[in-house]
Amino acid sequence: MTSRPLQGRLVREDEPGADEILRLVGVVGDRLQARFNEINDTMNLAIEAATDVPADPDIPHPTPPSGGGRAGPRLHLLRQGIPLEHAQPITAATDYARRTAQQGVPSAALRRAYHIGSDDLLNHMFEEIQQLDAEADVKLRLLHHLAGWMHQYVDWITAVVLEVHEEERRHVLQRRASVVSGLVQRVLDGRSVTPADFLNRTGYRLSQVHIAAVAWLAGANQGTDRTADLTEVGQRLAGLLDSHGAPLLVPVDRNAVRIWIGVGQRSEPVDMADLRRRLDVDADVRVALGTPLDGPDGFRRSLEQAEVVKVVPAVASTSVTRAVGWAEDGMTTVARLAHDLGGTRRWVREVLGPLAEDTEGAERLRETVRVHLRNGGSYVRTGEVLLLHRNTVKYRIQQVEAMRGRPLEDGRLDLELALHAWHLLGSVVLVGGGHTR
Repeated sequence: MTSRPLQGRLVREDEPGADEILRLVGVVGDRLQARFNEINDTMNLAIEAATDVPADPDIPHPTPPSGGGRAGPRLHLLRQGIPLEHAQPITAATDYARRTAQQGVPSAALRRAYHIGSDDLLNHMFEEIQQLDAEADVKLRLLHHLAGWMHQYVDWITAVVLEVHEEERRHVLQRRASVVSGLVQRVLDGRSVTPADFLNRTGYRLSQVHIAAVAWLAGANQGTDRTADLTEVGQRLAGLLDSHGAPLLVPVDRNAVRIWIGVGQRSEPVDMADLRRRLDVDADVRVALGTPLDGPDGFRRSLEQAEVVKVVPAVASTSVTRAVGWAEDGMTTVARLAHDLGGTRRWVREVLGPLAEDTEGAERLRETVRVHLRNGGSYVRTGEVLLLHRNTVKYRIQQVEAMRGRPLEDGRLDLELALHAWHLLGSVVLVGGGHTR
């Protein structure tokens, strides 16, 4: 026989010769039951050779009357002629599904184990059919009947055990998440946690340099759990930051997570401009990063930094700030301004005057002045950055000075800060430029 059985067809009771086929089913079932230990062992070996599903050492031998082992339940139903719609899965099957979930065996492997076990059992059925004293066409009909029965049995039992497996998997993940969350909170509270215990329970090292991050989804539906999507964001960040091992991720709610990325003993600052270019995530993802800091204190402080600056991408209307870092120039100052958008908007209007209007013309002048001031007042360098002729830059600067009624150097510090706040937060700080998110 091939390694995959034919699906077959069940014999109907009103078909000619059905009584003989059903009688022979009982004969085959009895013969298989007499070989139970041998058959169960070969099924276990076949399953273990082809999957990650281990044998169940708790199934006793010889088989109890209700059927045990991997072959037992099938033979019991087959010999007793119990219709599958009336069958009840034995406790051993559902308990085993729970144990495999607890051991981290994926549901696909469990499903495959049942198919492989059925293939092996059908091979034994074929052997017994060959030994029957019956006509060839009767044997063929019997084989088709048993193959059809096995196909229906696998559909039925896998639906049952996979539901149990998935439910237990969810419970395992919830229990693990609760343990991890509790340990993380102990570290954040400054309570004693041994690095060895933390590593054993979370898989993450405390004794290294950490970069903490907060990631969330802007405007997400609170009824939808997006933790899996944010887990991918955490893995993406860890890859871009050359992490040492897997990141530690702790959900805050359905649409927000805290992430710690271990980077060994490296403490160089994160190049946020490069990170933003390479961070290929959905447009609704927002990320705030702390700086690389060492040990348990660094674990706490880096997260505190990320929590401080997360207000910037939370309220900003510009793509520049979908991902921000504590160490970026002026970021912490703008974060504090973002906590009072109403007051910041009034202050920006007072500092920028007509430049605070939310128009294309005012935006061109704002950007020219911002770049000009950041490049030391050089017309040439400003032109290179903005791809403009130096005379165009000079003309725009003169326009702005005329609008202000004073040179740029007069009140320069406030002017630069107001322009930087606009650059990071966008139109939400301009006159008529939108509302707080």
